[in-house]
Amino acid sequence: MKHWIIVNILLLCGSIYAFSQPYKGEKLSRGLVGIPTEKGMYFSWRITLNDAPDLQFDLYRSTNGGTETKLNKAPISQTSDFLDETVDLKADNIWILKADNQIVATWIRTKEEELTPYLSIPIKKPEDGEIAGEHFFYTANDCSVGDLDGDGEYEVILKWTPSNSKRPPQRGFTGNTYLDAYKMDETMLWRIDLGPNIRSGAATTNFLVFDFDGDGCAEVCCKTGDGTIDGIGHVIGDSKNDWRTWDKESPTYGKIVNGPEYLTVFEGKTGRKLDSKEYIPTRYPIDGWGGIGGNCGNDNTGGRSDRFTAGVAFLDGKNPSPVMVRGWYGRTVVAAWTFTNATLKNIWTFDSANPGLEKYSGMGNHSVTIADFDGDGYDEVCVGAMTVDHDGKGLFTTGLRHGDALHAGRLIPSRPGMQVFGVHENEGDNEIVNRTPAVAMFDGATGEIIWQDGLGKDAGRGVAADIDPRYEGAECWCNIGGLRRGDTGEFISNKKPNSCNFTIYWDADSLAELLDHVSISKWNWQTEETDLLLKAEGVVSNNGTKGNPCLSGDILGDWREEVIWASKDQTELRIYTTTIPATDRRPTLMNDRQYRLAIAWQNVGYNQPPHTNF
Repeated sequence: MKHWIIVNILLLCGSIYAFSQPYKGEKLSRGLVGIPTEKGMYFSWRITLNDAPDLQFDLYRSTNGGTETKLNKAPISQTSDFLDETVDLKADNIWILKADNQIVATWIRTKEEELTPYLSIPIKKPEDGEIAGEHFFYTANDCSVGDLDGDGEYEVILKWTPSNSKRPPQRGFTGNTYLDAYKMDETMLWRIDLGPNIRSGAATTNFLVFDFDGDGCAEVCCKTGDGTIDGIGHVIGDSKNDWRTWDKESPTYGKIVNGPEYLTVFEGKTGRKLDSKEYIPTRYPIDGWGGIGGNCGNDNTGGRSDRFTAGVAFLDGKNPSPVMVRGWYGRTVVAAWTFTNATLKNIWTFDSANPGLEKYSGMGNHSVTIADFDGDGYDEVCVGAMTVDHDGKGLFTTGLRHGDALHAGRLIPSRPGMQVFGVHENEGDNEIVNRTPAVAMFDGATGEIIWQDGLGKDAGRGVAADIDPRYEGAECWCNIGGLRRGDTGEFISNKKPNSCNFTIYWDADSLAELLDHVSISKWNWQTEETDLLLKAEGVVSNNGTKGNPCLSGDILGDWREEVIWASKDQTELRIYTTTIPATDRRPTLMNDRQYRLAIAWQNVGYNQPPHTNF
């Protein structure tokens, strides 16, 4: 076992740091997936850190109920994929994957099935509605995954968002937000209605899917309110309470600036409420959330008080904790919880409004990232330009202020530890804004600025990913300027990829590809052009101009990543997985703790792609 891990560490990044934080908390199946192609039926499956180094596989096929035929001439040991080029897709087929002569997975395809380059999960769109005289409808939005029932297969948890969703400063009502759970075999498990007292919007509703209590089944954790209905029909709080402002003349018309707020954990199998506690912190004082972030403004209308992110962290190095964040532009509060014996317990709260922590205010991003930044075996919470240590104390603040995009990982391999790359929002014209960089790279353990540029300029989007093999580690780019080296910040070229959004591992090499709206492409560093690899038809991306997928991550097949989009008619989720033949064998990225946690927080705030700690 130890030898196997070290071999793969060297293969992946040349450093033993790579798997310093493995995650084996999920007992995952092989994740076998089959996709029809022009050349036959392409299969890939999961390798885990528990596998022996010399584990070999064989793939068999039975056609129309006939005798099983072994497809591979030699044992499959160098990759975890196979192309069945002799299959008759007009027949009924079952494929059997074996390891050590034991069946480890099967895949069935009938002759009636369409030849689609994706897997389909039918979804149940909520009924249209009307509020305050306004008609609204629903679209499938962000997703997460978790093994809700302990069978080794990921289930998909989907957020439905109404067409009248709002940003926190906007007046007006929204429809309710719903969370659905679906199995990969197309079974719908439950629906949670977050109710009228949870306002719909990207800044407000995020949800965490993780096995918090270690029972082998994931739970769902999110903010709730009076009238939230769990997956078995039970109501949280008082269903008679409607805390929305109905006065049309009020600056908080349609908003929720009064009433109780809860944090709730739901059972993954059923959607049943397991425990609820008062949300920490409360929204009060309403005008206590402004500061030096963004345009240095403030409000008393629920705009800045209703900005949320969240994540999962191993704060003690062993057990996962839900971590909830409130406030980005000024006051920022980070509340850490445990969930054991069906009970939520707050273990610490970091509040930048406390004496001595003033410099931590205004540093929150529209996103969050969680990792073991200081190498002590415990996770820290980076909310943007400041990081909270595993014990709830401030680790550091860079003073770089609020921003949008946030990337953290081993971005500069020659430096010890991890680095954080972010872009910063510089709106308005004042002394504070003019001395804030548009882009910066800093040390994840100390906050030391490695490089920065663009003082006073406003950068809304940015990416750090290894897309050019000529330079070590990640390259960086944003919506202003060209392509930079991650280690020095120097410009490589005035040209850059034509997208500044998600990244994805899609082809067979170790460089990252680009995921934007409904396309996957690759940066050609030789021609300095972006080459299209996939244009998905009949699907839509999320969150307006941000063009996010419902989810991107290594949820099936080998170590390369899948992407989930909703169909245009909102009747199904489509899971796309690569059919490019692999050239090596690697453990699932879900065995990397930082990466697994990134999948849990991907849906919060302004969605960001996951990164590994190697």
